[in-house]
Amino acid sequence: MLRTMLIAVLLLADASAAAAEYDAAAYRRLNEGLVASHVVPRYARFAEAAAMLDREAGKACGAVSPAAVAGLRDAALAAQDAWQAVQHIRFGPIELEMRSTRLAFWPDIRNRTGREIEALLKVGDAAALAPDAFARANVVVQGFPALERLLFDAGAERLLTAGGADARYRCALVRAVAGNIAAIAAAVHKEWVEGADSYTAAVAKAGGEFARYRTPQEATLDLFKSLHAAVELVADHKLGRPLGESLAAARPKLGESWRSGRSLDNIRRNLEAAQAMYLGEDGDGMSKFVREVAKDAALDDLLRRAFAQTTATAGSVAMPLAKAVADPQQRAKLETLKTEAAALKSILAQRLTAALAIPLGFNALDGD
Repeated sequence: MLRTMLIAVLLLADASAAAAEYDAAAYRRLNEGLVASHVVPRYARFAEAAAMLDREAGKACGAVSPAAVAGLRDAALAAQDAWQAVQHIRFGPIELEMRSTRLAFWPDIRNRTGREIEALLKVGDAAALAPDAFARANVVVQGFPALERLLFDAGAERLLTAGGADARYRCALVRAVAGNIAAIAAAVHKEWVEGADSYTAAVAKAGGEFARYRTPQEATLDLFKSLHAAVELVADHKLGRPLGESLAAARPKLGESWRSGRSLDNIRRNLEAAQAMYLGEDGDGMSKFVREVAKDAALDDLLRRAFAQTTATAGSVAMPLAKAVADPQQRAKLETLKTEAAALKSILAQRLTAALAIPLGFNALDGD
Protein backbone atom coordinates (compact mmCIF):
# COMPACT_ATOMS: atom_id res chain seq x y z
CA MET A 1 0.00 0.00 0.00
CA LEU A 2 2.81 2.43 0.86
CA ARG A 3 4.47 1.75 -2.49
CA THR A 4 1.18 2.30 -4.34
CA MET A 5 0.58 5.57 -2.52
CA LEU A 6 4.10 6.78 -3.27
CA ILE A 7 3.71 6.04 -6.97
CA ALA A 8 0.40 7.87 -7.04
CA VAL A 9 1.92 10.89 -5.32
CA LEU A 10 4.83 10.94 -7.75
CA LEU A 11 2.66 10.67 -10.82
CA LEU A 12 0.07 13.19 -9.67
CA ALA A 13 2.45 15.70 -8.12
CA ASP A 14 1.72 19.26 -9.19
CA ALA A 15 4.44 20.34 -11.61
CA SER A 16 2.88 23.68 -12.48
CA ALA A 17 4.61 25.88 -9.92
CA ALA A 18 7.37 27.98 -11.43
CA ALA A 19 10.52 28.52 -9.42
CA ALA A 20 12.09 31.92 -9.01
CA GLU A 21 15.55 32.76 -10.23
CA TYR A 22 18.16 32.39 -7.49
CA ASP A 23 21.39 34.16 -6.78
CA ALA A 24 24.33 32.86 -8.80
CA ALA A 25 26.21 32.10 -5.58
CA ALA A 26 23.61 29.47 -4.64
CA TYR A 27 24.17 27.61 -7.90
CA ARG A 28 27.92 27.95 -7.56
CA ARG A 29 27.86 26.39 -4.07
CA LEU A 30 25.74 23.51 -5.35
CA ASN A 31 27.94 22.91 -8.39
CA GLU A 32 31.25 23.05 -6.58
CA GLY A 33 29.96 20.87 -3.76
CA LEU A 34 28.71 18.15 -6.12
CA VAL A 35 31.91 18.17 -8.15
CA ALA A 36 34.12 17.95 -5.07
CA SER A 37 32.15 15.32 -3.15
CA HIS A 38 30.44 13.29 -5.88
CA VAL A 39 31.93 13.64 -9.36
CA VAL A 40 35.67 13.74 -8.76
CA PRO A 41 35.84 10.99 -6.08
CA ARG A 42 33.84 8.63 -8.30
CA TYR A 43 36.09 9.23 -11.28
CA ALA A 44 39.09 8.71 -9.00
CA ARG A 45 37.71 5.34 -7.86
CA PHE A 46 36.99 4.38 -11.45
CA ALA A 47 40.55 5.28 -12.51
CA GLU A 48 41.97 3.19 -9.64
CA ALA A 49 39.80 0.17 -10.46
CA ALA A 50 40.60 0.44 -14.16
CA ALA A 51 44.34 0.61 -13.41
CA MET A 52 43.99 -2.56 -11.31
CA LEU A 53 42.16 -4.22 -14.19
CA ASP A 54 45.02 -3.33 -16.53
CA ARG A 55 47.56 -4.80 -14.11
CA GLU A 56 45.55 -7.99 -13.65
CA ALA A 57 45.25 -8.40 -17.42
CA GLY A 58 49.01 -8.15 -17.75
CA LYS A 59 49.54 -10.72 -14.99
CA ALA A 60 46.94 -13.12 -16.35
CA CYS A 61 48.28 -13.04 -19.89
CA GLY A 62 51.80 -13.55 -18.61
CA ALA A 63 50.86 -16.84 -16.94
CA VAL A 64 47.46 -17.94 -18.18
CA SER A 65 45.70 -20.32 -15.80
CA PRO A 66 42.17 -20.78 -14.45
CA ALA A 67 43.19 -18.95 -11.26
CA ALA A 68 44.62 -16.06 -13.26
CA VAL A 69 41.48 -15.81 -15.35
CA ALA A 70 39.37 -15.81 -12.18
CA GLY A 71 41.42 -12.94 -10.78
CA LEU A 72 41.08 -11.06 -14.04
CA ARG A 73 37.32 -11.55 -14.00
CA ASP A 74 37.14 -10.16 -10.47
CA ALA A 75 39.13 -7.11 -11.52
CA ALA A 76 36.90 -6.63 -14.57
CA LEU A 77 33.77 -6.72 -12.42
CA ALA A 78 35.27 -4.28 -9.90
CA ALA A 79 36.14 -1.84 -12.70
CA GLN A 80 32.70 -2.23 -14.19
CA ASP A 81 31.10 -1.53 -10.80
CA ALA A 82 33.16 1.66 -10.50
CA TRP A 83 32.09 2.70 -13.98
CA GLN A 84 28.41 2.09 -13.23
CA ALA A 85 28.76 4.35 -10.18
CA VAL A 86 29.89 7.26 -12.37
CA GLN A 87 28.28 6.41 -15.71
CA HIS A 88 25.56 8.99 -15.09
CA ILE A 89 28.03 11.91 -15.30
CA ARG A 90 27.52 12.62 -18.97
CA PHE A 91 29.31 15.94 -19.38
CA GLY A 92 32.88 17.15 -19.16
CA PRO A 93 35.92 15.15 -20.30
CA ILE A 94 33.85 11.96 -20.74
CA GLU A 95 32.18 13.65 -23.74
CA LEU A 96 35.47 14.07 -25.58
CA GLU A 97 36.75 11.53 -28.13
CA MET A 98 33.58 9.43 -27.76
CA ARG A 99 34.91 8.18 -24.42
CA SER A 100 31.56 7.20 -22.95
CA THR A 101 30.60 5.19 -26.03
CA ARG A 102 34.02 3.59 -26.21
CA LEU A 103 33.69 2.46 -22.60
CA ALA A 104 30.13 1.15 -22.85
CA PHE A 105 28.70 0.56 -26.30
CA TRP A 106 25.23 -0.62 -25.26
CA PRO A 107 22.58 -1.49 -26.30
CA ASP A 108 24.12 -3.42 -29.17
CA ILE A 109 21.02 -4.33 -31.14
CA ARG A 110 22.84 -5.73 -34.18
CA ASN A 111 25.59 -7.66 -32.34
CA ARG A 112 28.24 -5.36 -33.74
CA THR A 113 30.52 -6.09 -30.79
CA GLY A 114 30.46 -9.83 -31.38
CA ARG A 115 31.11 -9.50 -35.10
CA GLU A 116 33.96 -7.05 -34.63
CA ILE A 117 35.63 -9.25 -31.99
CA GLU A 118 35.46 -12.24 -34.30
CA ALA A 119 36.97 -10.20 -37.11
CA LEU A 120 39.88 -9.14 -34.90
CA LEU A 121 40.48 -12.70 -33.72
CA LYS A 122 40.36 -14.03 -37.26
CA VAL A 123 42.93 -11.58 -38.61
CA GLY A 124 45.21 -11.83 -35.58
CA ASP A 125 47.05 -8.59 -36.30
CA ALA A 126 49.25 -7.77 -33.30
CA ALA A 127 49.84 -4.21 -34.52
CA ALA A 128 46.10 -3.51 -34.25
CA LEU A 129 46.30 -4.10 -30.49
CA ALA A 130 49.00 -1.49 -29.81
CA PRO A 131 47.52 1.19 -27.51
CA ASP A 132 47.50 4.03 -30.04
CA ALA A 133 46.07 1.83 -32.78
CA PHE A 134 43.48 0.21 -30.53
CA ALA A 135 42.26 3.61 -29.31
CA ARG A 136 41.28 4.25 -32.95
CA ALA A 137 39.63 0.86 -33.43
CA ASN A 138 35.90 0.42 -33.81
CA VAL A 139 34.28 1.79 -30.63
CA VAL A 140 32.30 -1.43 -30.12
CA VAL A 141 35.42 -3.40 -29.10
CA GLN A 142 37.06 -0.83 -26.84
CA GLY A 143 35.16 -1.19 -23.57
CA PHE A 144 33.27 -3.25 -21.05
CA PRO A 145 30.82 -5.05 -23.40
CA ALA A 146 33.74 -6.43 -25.42
CA LEU A 147 35.66 -7.36 -22.28
CA GLU A 148 32.62 -9.16 -20.89
CA ARG A 149 32.33 -11.29 -24.02
CA LEU A 150 36.01 -12.19 -23.90
CA LEU A 151 35.92 -13.13 -20.21
CA PHE A 152 32.39 -14.39 -19.55
CA ASP A 153 31.08 -15.93 -22.77
CA ALA A 154 30.50 -19.67 -22.59
CA GLY A 155 33.88 -21.34 -23.01
CA ALA A 156 35.87 -18.15 -22.42
CA GLU A 157 38.15 -19.68 -19.78
CA ARG A 158 38.91 -22.67 -22.01
CA LEU A 159 39.72 -20.43 -24.97
CA LEU A 160 42.03 -18.24 -22.89
CA THR A 161 43.89 -21.13 -21.25
CA ALA A 162 44.09 -23.48 -24.26
CA GLY A 163 47.61 -22.49 -25.21
CA GLY A 164 48.82 -21.77 -28.72
CA ALA A 165 48.78 -18.70 -30.93
CA ASP A 166 45.00 -18.25 -30.89
CA ALA A 167 44.81 -18.22 -27.09
CA ARG A 168 47.75 -15.82 -26.87
CA TYR A 169 46.14 -13.41 -29.30
CA ARG A 170 42.81 -13.63 -27.49
CA CYS A 171 44.53 -12.73 -24.23
CA ALA A 172 46.40 -9.93 -25.99
CA LEU A 173 43.03 -8.58 -27.08
CA VAL A 174 41.84 -8.72 -23.47
CA ARG A 175 44.93 -6.74 -22.47
CA ALA A 176 44.25 -4.19 -25.20
CA VAL A 177 40.68 -3.65 -24.01
CA ALA A 178 41.72 -3.44 -20.36
CA GLY A 179 44.52 -1.02 -21.19
CA ASN A 180 42.17 1.13 -23.23
CA ILE A 181 39.63 1.28 -20.38
CA ALA A 182 42.41 2.25 -17.96
CA ALA A 183 43.74 4.94 -20.32
CA ILE A 184 40.31 6.51 -20.76
CA ALA A 185 39.57 6.41 -17.03
CA ALA A 186 42.93 8.01 -16.17
CA ALA A 187 42.52 10.73 -18.79
CA VAL A 188 39.00 11.64 -17.69
CA HIS A 189 40.01 11.88 -14.03
CA LYS A 190 43.11 13.92 -14.89
CA GLU A 191 41.12 16.36 -17.00
CA TRP A 192 38.66 16.88 -14.17
CA VAL A 193 41.30 17.77 -11.59
CA GLU A 194 44.64 18.86 -13.05
CA GLY A 195 45.68 22.33 -14.15
CA ALA A 196 44.11 25.74 -14.50
CA ASP A 197 42.02 24.43 -17.40
CA SER A 198 40.60 21.45 -15.51
CA TYR A 199 36.88 20.82 -15.73
CA THR A 200 36.61 21.40 -12.00
CA ALA A 201 37.96 24.89 -12.62
CA ALA A 202 35.55 25.36 -15.53
CA VAL A 203 32.60 24.64 -13.25
CA ALA A 204 33.97 26.95 -10.55
CA LYS A 205 34.50 29.77 -13.07
CA ALA A 206 31.03 29.51 -14.57
CA GLY A 207 29.77 32.97 -15.45
CA GLY A 208 33.20 34.53 -15.82
CA GLU A 209 34.63 36.11 -18.95
CA PHE A 210 35.30 33.51 -21.67
CA ALA A 211 33.95 30.82 -19.32
CA ARG A 212 32.77 27.44 -20.58
CA TYR A 213 29.42 28.10 -18.89
CA ARG A 214 27.80 31.51 -19.32
CA THR A 215 26.19 31.21 -15.87
CA PRO A 216 26.51 28.86 -12.88
CA GLN A 217 22.92 27.83 -13.61
CA GLU A 218 24.10 26.26 -16.89
CA ALA A 219 26.52 24.03 -14.99
CA THR A 220 23.69 23.06 -12.65
CA LEU A 221 21.69 21.99 -15.70
CA ASP A 222 24.48 19.59 -16.72
CA LEU A 223 24.51 18.12 -13.23
CA PHE A 224 20.75 17.75 -13.21
CA LYS A 225 20.80 16.04 -16.62
CA SER A 226 23.27 13.53 -15.22
CA LEU A 227 20.96 12.80 -12.28
CA HIS A 228 17.96 12.41 -14.57
CA ALA A 229 19.91 10.24 -17.03
CA ALA A 230 20.75 7.68 -14.34
CA VAL A 231 17.06 7.10 -13.61
CA GLU A 232 16.04 7.30 -17.27
CA LEU A 233 18.55 4.64 -18.29
CA VAL A 234 17.21 2.30 -15.63
CA ALA A 235 13.53 2.84 -16.36
CA ASP A 236 13.60 2.94 -20.15
CA HIS A 237 16.55 0.79 -21.12
CA LYS A 238 18.21 -1.34 -18.45
CA LEU A 239 14.85 -2.58 -17.18
CA GLY A 240 12.55 -1.95 -20.13
CA ARG A 241 14.52 -3.89 -22.72
CA PRO A 242 14.90 -7.24 -20.90
CA LEU A 243 11.42 -7.10 -19.33
CA GLY A 244 9.63 -6.90 -22.66
CA GLU A 245 5.88 -6.44 -22.80
CA SER A 246 4.96 -9.57 -20.85
CA LEU A 247 6.30 -12.66 -19.11
CA ALA A 248 6.11 -14.57 -22.38
CA ALA A 249 7.93 -11.78 -24.20
CA ALA A 250 10.78 -11.40 -21.69
CA ARG A 251 14.16 -10.88 -23.36
CA PRO A 252 16.83 -11.59 -20.73
CA LYS A 253 19.71 -11.33 -23.19
CA LEU A 254 18.84 -7.71 -23.89
CA GLY A 255 19.94 -6.83 -20.38
CA GLU A 256 23.22 -4.99 -19.93
CA SER A 257 26.04 -7.27 -18.72
CA TRP A 258 23.86 -10.41 -18.77
CA ARG A 259 26.82 -12.69 -19.55
CA SER A 260 28.46 -11.87 -16.23
CA GLY A 261 25.13 -11.89 -14.39
CA ARG A 262 25.54 -8.24 -13.42
CA SER A 263 22.50 -6.60 -15.04
CA LEU A 264 20.73 -6.00 -11.75
CA ASP A 265 23.95 -4.97 -9.99
CA ASN A 266 24.38 -2.26 -12.62
CA ILE A 267 20.85 -1.00 -12.05
CA ARG A 268 21.36 -0.87 -8.29
CA ARG A 269 24.58 1.10 -8.66
CA ASN A 270 22.95 3.52 -11.09
CA LEU A 271 20.09 4.18 -8.69
CA GLU A 272 22.37 4.45 -5.67
CA ALA A 273 24.54 6.95 -7.57
CA ALA A 274 21.49 9.05 -8.45
CA GLN A 275 20.32 8.95 -4.85
CA ALA A 276 23.76 10.00 -3.62
CA MET A 277 23.83 12.86 -6.11
CA TYR A 278 20.48 14.12 -4.91
CA LEU A 279 21.13 13.71 -1.17
CA GLY A 280 24.76 14.81 -1.29
CA GLU A 281 27.69 12.79 -0.03
CA ASP A 282 29.02 15.62 2.16
CA GLY A 283 25.73 17.40 2.62
CA ASP A 284 26.17 19.34 -0.62
CA GLY A 285 23.62 17.63 -2.83
CA MET A 286 20.55 18.93 -4.60
CA SER A 287 18.46 18.10 -1.53
CA LYS A 288 20.05 20.94 0.42
CA PHE A 289 19.39 23.38 -2.42
CA VAL A 290 15.74 22.32 -2.68
CA ARG A 291 15.19 22.67 1.06
CA GLU A 292 17.25 25.76 1.85
CA VAL A 293 17.27 27.78 -1.38
CA ALA A 294 14.05 26.77 -3.14
CA LYS A 295 12.32 26.49 0.25
CA ASP A 296 10.42 23.40 -0.86
CA ALA A 297 10.69 20.97 2.03
CA ALA A 298 7.68 19.01 0.77
CA LEU A 299 9.41 18.27 -2.54
CA ASP A 300 12.60 17.28 -0.74
CA ASP A 301 10.68 14.89 1.50
CA LEU A 302 8.93 13.43 -1.54
CA LEU A 303 12.16 12.85 -3.45
CA ARG A 304 13.88 11.36 -0.42
CA ARG A 305 11.04 8.87 -0.01
CA ALA A 306 10.98 8.12 -3.72
CA PHE A 307 14.70 7.40 -3.91
CA ALA A 308 14.56 5.28 -0.75
CA GLN A 309 11.62 3.25 -2.04
CA THR A 310 13.09 2.74 -5.51
CA THR A 311 16.49 1.60 -4.24
CA ALA A 312 14.77 -0.67 -1.70
CA THR A 313 12.71 -2.32 -4.43
CA ALA A 314 15.85 -2.85 -6.52
CA GLY A 315 17.47 -4.49 -3.50
CA SER A 316 14.50 -6.80 -2.94
CA VAL A 317 14.89 -8.77 -6.19
CA ALA A 318 16.28 -12.13 -5.16
CA MET A 319 17.87 -13.42 -8.37
CA PRO A 320 19.86 -12.13 -11.34
CA LEU A 321 17.86 -10.02 -13.79
CA ALA A 322 18.14 -12.58 -16.60
CA LYS A 323 16.30 -15.11 -14.44
CA ALA A 324 14.03 -12.66 -12.64
CA VAL A 325 12.35 -11.39 -15.83
CA ALA A 326 11.01 -14.91 -16.44
CA ASP A 327 10.07 -15.69 -12.84
CA PRO A 328 6.50 -14.57 -12.02
CA GLN A 329 7.19 -13.51 -8.43
CA GLN A 330 10.48 -11.73 -9.09
CA ARG A 331 9.20 -10.23 -12.34
CA ALA A 332 6.42 -8.53 -10.37
CA LYS A 333 9.10 -6.78 -8.31
CA LEU A 334 10.90 -5.70 -11.48
CA GLU A 335 7.69 -4.31 -12.93
CA THR A 336 7.14 -2.38 -9.70
CA LEU A 337 10.71 -1.12 -9.92
CA LYS A 338 10.17 0.02 -13.49
CA THR A 339 7.01 1.88 -12.47
CA GLU A 340 8.77 3.52 -9.53
CA ALA A 341 11.77 4.52 -11.65
CA ALA A 342 9.48 5.97 -14.32
CA ALA A 343 7.59 7.93 -11.66
CA LEU A 344 10.84 9.18 -10.17
CA LYS A 345 12.04 10.22 -13.61
CA SER A 346 8.82 12.18 -14.08
CA ILE A 347 9.07 14.02 -10.78
CA LEU A 348 12.71 14.91 -11.46
CA ALA A 349 11.85 16.27 -14.90
CA GLN A 350 8.81 18.22 -13.75
CA ARG A 351 9.20 19.21 -10.12
CA LEU A 352 12.97 19.29 -9.57
CA THR A 353 13.58 21.37 -12.70
CA ALA A 354 11.11 23.92 -11.35
CA ALA A 355 12.78 23.96 -7.92
CA LEU A 356 16.20 24.43 -9.53
CA ALA A 357 14.81 27.02 -12.00
CA ILE A 358 16.35 25.26 -14.98
CA PRO A 359 14.68 24.79 -18.38
CA LEU A 360 12.37 21.86 -19.05
CA GLY A 361 13.36 21.35 -22.69
CA PHE A 362 16.38 19.13 -22.08
CA ASN A 363 17.25 15.67 -23.34
CA ALA A 364 19.32 13.92 -20.68
CA LEU A 365 20.50 11.26 -23.12
CA ASP A 366 21.48 13.57 -25.97
CA GLY A 367 23.76 11.68 -28.33
CA ASP A 368 22.85 8.23 -26.97
